[in-house]
Amino acid sequence: MPKAFRAKDEIQSAFPEAVISLVPKRGGFFDVLVEDKLIFSKTEKIGTSVERFPEVGEITALLKAAGY
Repeated sequence: MPKAFRAKDEIQSAFPEAVISLVPKRGGFFDVLVEDKLIFSKTEKIGTSVERFPEVGEITALLKAAGY
């Protein structure tokens, strides 16, 4: 879960007021949801044809692009 903690810390740094929950799951899932809106998904391959974790800065960039 180290990559999940990195993403959490990155989001918290950019959005100090954010309430962030990490929910452990099996099966390689890594999803970022805001107000029930899917921002990033490792398994649903949003924006890429390959399963992958977000790059450094990618989640905060996606959040800002979505208007958060």
